[in-house]
Amino acid sequence: MSTRVTWLSLEWPREGHHSGGVGRYTARLAERVKELVDLTVVTYEGAATMPGVDLVTIPTATSRLHRYYTSAWHAARVVPGTTPDVVHAHGDDFLLRTSAPIVRSFYGTSWGEAKSSTGLRRLNHAVLAGAELWAARRADLKLGIAPESVDMFRCDLVFPPYLRTSSDAPGTRRSLEPVVVFIGSFRGRKRGWMAQDAVQRLRHDRPDARLVVIGPQDDAASWAPWVEHRAGLSDSEVADVLDSAWVLASPSEYEGFGIPVLEGLDHGLRVVASPNPGSAYLRSRAAPATPLEITDDGSYPGGIRAAVERGPLSDAEIAAADELVASMAFEGSAERLVGLYDEVRRV
Repeated sequence: MSTRVTWLSLEWPREGHHSGGVGRYTARLAERVKELVDLTVVTYEGAATMPGVDLVTIPTATSRLHRYYTSAWHAARVVPGTTPDVVHAHGDDFLLRTSAPIVRSFYGTSWGEAKSSTGLRRLNHAVLAGAELWAARRADLKLGIAPESVDMFRCDLVFPPYLRTSSDAPGTRRSLEPVVVFIGSFRGRKRGWMAQDAVQRLRHDRPDARLVVIGPQDDAASWAPWVEHRAGLSDSEVADVLDSAWVLASPSEYEGFGIPVLEGLDHGLRVVASPNPGSAYLRSRAAPATPLEITDDGSYPGGIRAAVERGPLSDAEIAAADELVASMAFEGSAERLVGLYDEVRRV
């Protein structure tokens, strides 16, 4: 009989909503895990359906208070009713009570986000940091996406949140003009404004340079008129954008891991990232030839310019990027995860 696994995954993609990196990753992972277990996902109403996955929904959040606190209460009520052998919480589990063993993935730390935020957002993440510590105490198996979360929550294992999606050889559909791609919002920790500033400076000498942004629709008006903003893209459409670009800009002030960085490397792009726990971890795992540059704020426009001027990746750079991406994908595979489910059931 197949193992019954219930995921608590409120970041699961929803129709008409922009999906962040965690939401897109969990959906990709589910496509592979569902072939190995009997998978149920507890998430918000309006969730994108997936053949072979049972969805159990809770009321959609209508405010920040609802999203981070009331939703956890709703989820705690419905998860036990799915009669799981294992519960895998991707967040929002601090009120959860179940007799099944709990696997908890930590996608960074709320404390890290609090330090890169201001005002009420900072206060909210500080409170959530306490909730995360409580959830960590109650979990039977803790998976961290990088050393920062492993150290904070004393996780049992590093489990990278990355699955490969690219199919074309890097560079086979590259644009003739320099294209920089950015994934995220104009404001907040993603700091899209830095990507825009860097490309705007580049355009003084390279007027054909373009910035393509993949982000939420409600953020589109924040960008300059020359920026190409795209929202609601599928995984294959995101892959098309990456395949046509030269450089991925990742000026995020905080990342627990940095899925877009690996996506860029997987598609043969040079990546210019800001220093944060995620980019530092990936750089530490990468061979010297890997085209991942970590650049401080004052040098960021110059980092983008230099990446464009270097042009296509060399064979050595492609091989180094592939080595890093392949190792992360192997360590974060569905087969490894299901093996961990089996182990936690036997304890």
